[in-house]
Amino acid sequence: MTREAADPGEARREVGRLRRRQGLAWALTIAGLAFLLSLFSAGFFLYAAAVTLTVLALAAVLPAASLAGVEVRRSLGASEIELGETIEARIVLHNRKLLPALWIFWRDEVDSGLDVQGASCGFQTLRQEETSRTAYLLRGTRRGLFRVGPAVVEASDPFGLVRRFRLDPDVRFVTVYPKTVPLGPGWPLGHRPIHEVPRRRSFVEDPSRFLGLRDYRPGDSLRRIHWRATARSGRLQVKLFEPAVLEGVILAVEMGRAAHPGAPEEAGADPTVELTVTAAASLAELVLAGGQAVGLFSNGGDAAERYPADWTGGSFRRLEDALEEAGARRRISAHRPLEVEPGRDSWQRDRLRTALARLTPAPGLTLPALLMAEAARLPRSLVVLVITPDLDEALGTAVGVLRRSGFEVGVVWIRRPDADPAMAAVLSGVPVYTVGEEADLAALGAHPL
Repeated sequence: MTREAADPGEARREVGRLRRRQGLAWALTIAGLAFLLSLFSAGFFLYAAAVTLTVLALAAVLPAASLAGVEVRRSLGASEIELGETIEARIVLHNRKLLPALWIFWRDEVDSGLDVQGASCGFQTLRQEETSRTAYLLRGTRRGLFRVGPAVVEASDPFGLVRRFRLDPDVRFVTVYPKTVPLGPGWPLGHRPIHEVPRRRSFVEDPSRFLGLRDYRPGDSLRRIHWRATARSGRLQVKLFEPAVLEGVILAVEMGRAAHPGAPEEAGADPTVELTVTAAASLAELVLAGGQAVGLFSNGGDAAERYPADWTGGSFRRLEDALEEAGARRRISAHRPLEVEPGRDSWQRDRLRTALARLTPAPGLTLPALLMAEAARLPRSLVVLVITPDLDEALGTAVGVLRRSGFEVGVVWIRRPDADPAMAAVLSGVPVYTVGEEADLAALGAHPL
């Protein structure tokens, strides 16, 4: 009985031991599988991380490496053109390194005012020492000074993750001359050429134009005594000369911000400003064609002041930074009155046309204040011709001072559509020529004095 009773208990214990061994085997199997799985997962993670870092490194290096050694050169058919004229612009990209420049996109920046005809951008890969040439046309649609360039060159990696931008340092400028209108026969201050018109009154006499003799008066200079006539008559005789003749014109152009309050700084955008410049350019053409001297001064600004003088290009990570650098100092930060000394040759014509092409409204002195400030050094042998859209008491006072100082003065009034015709009454005794449109300007030459 005892032996038989012990057998079931031993059997149960044996079963328990077998179950524990089986559980331990399963635990060890699961642990082994988990360990193997962890080893595989870590290897896969490291592999994925290595691949990702390699891709990011290539994305960071390839754009910069592509831009390195890429040179941009440009040329223009001309730097000064007439309004509406077309010139050719050429841009050359050269890869001077031994490695290719991959996935290069470039775009040439051209100021508004020059109409681009043709492709001014491109996408390509440059092999080592390869050169790419592109040509397109530029047409001057309005007066002004316009920048051609810089070219924005973009490089990217094959995955499109990173982009780098570069501005080339080769920048050119195109001057578009103002429009001129033929004025017809004559001259606004007289039908004959200026040098044949004696001044009505003058503090300056021309010693080459002998007029006659008169008796000596207290205060006359001894250098004017005609000694031979004195000896013959027995009385002191003084030589008389005709007043100094008019030899040309000084154009005083109103371009202050107060006179053109709504005009933008860009040249060629405001009708009143453009009619003012056209009048000045047309009058200068007429006088120079007659062999007379022309000078210019204005209270406006020079469009060249909007552009940095030390442009060197550069490399940028963002397109916004590149464009911001390209457009730096697009507002005139400094101002000084514009002046062109009187002259009469072909070089003077180019100087005047360039100055008028770049003339823009600017803050500063009003034109009457500038006339008063410049009166002491203006040559009295030249007509002072004021070109302005504003007729007011300040201008009347300044013109009156000039006339009392011996200047011949005329005013070309650029009349706005809403201007009061009675405004011309503030310039009593001064010839005022009204110009409301180009047709009025063309008829200026027929006006008598």
